[in-house]
Amino acid sequence: MRLYIDKENLISLVESRKHECFEDCARVIRKELDVQYNFSKQDIRSNDFLISWFSQFGQGIKGKQSFVPENSANVVPPRPLKSNFYNRDSSALTAIYLLNDAHICDVVQQKSCVLVGKVGDEIKILSSLLIEDKETLSSQIDSWKNYCPTLPLTDVIICDNFYFKNLETYSSNDNELIKALASIPHQSPVNVVIFTKIGEVDSSINLDNEQKKISGVVKEVTGSKKSSVTIVLSYSTHDRCIITNYYRIKHGSCFHLKDNNLKPDVITEIKSHVNRNNEKITQDLIGTFQKIIDKLPDCIGDKKSNFLCFP
Repeated sequence: MRLYIDKENLISLVESRKHECFEDCARVIRKELDVQYNFSKQDIRSNDFLISWFSQFGQGIKGKQSFVPENSANVVPPRPLKSNFYNRDSSALTAIYLLNDAHICDVVQQKSCVLVGKVGDEIKILSSLLIEDKETLSSQIDSWKNYCPTLPLTDVIICDNFYFKNLETYSSNDNELIKALASIPHQSPVNVVIFTKIGEVDSSINLDNEQKKISGVVKEVTGSKKSSVTIVLSYSTHDRCIITNYYRIKHGSCFHLKDNNLKPDVITEIKSHVNRNNEKITQDLIGTFQKIIDKLPDCIGDKKSNFLCFP
């Protein structure tokens, strides 16, 4: 995962060093993130807080670090900032932005599409990714809305071979998972892609009709008519997972919580992409899903995603 941070935001972060989450946030920057510092190395000498940061936390770096050449305007994202600065590619949609423009940061935060923070928000933004990597018995999850992190998102990939297997169970759950995730952005589109198994669709369910129904729900919940829903039918998946911009959920059964006869040993886990290994596995899974799409499986709906390319 990549972090873009302005000079003023780094100074603000160091000024917050007495915060109880500061050490964890600093560790994440040093060990887990690739960092673009939006200032030159020469600027470090201009401020005691910058000197302190690079002298104390500039050692043992695991990720890539880059600086902007002196007197260069080639910062990322470009200035002056625009409210759609993150609409470049998939990597821009999974990055963290700590930027010195309060107005644009507030506008983008309201959309809840990408993680962005103005000066003073550094600890809040970075600590939001520090999701404890613990197992939860799925029977203890009362609803996906209460379970899923409220981290920003533009895309949701759901892999569940049995999502449409039983009409009664499917109807009872009423796409609660999709509604929960789609409700996070505000007036901004969400692309939902559902991978399910050929031959595991209830004969009473018409997937063309369901795609239209789910699409209408997602557009209503997000407030954006540009939201999309695609259903992919394939034989090539096994495990269940949800992938969003900043985390992945592992789940041991069908994603329906109601009337699903969940066994007591079914486990659910959240994997934050702030962990390098978690992010790598997510990218590998996306690669697997892309190979499925490349084989021209049955696709129903909009065929739209920021993380997958449809023919």
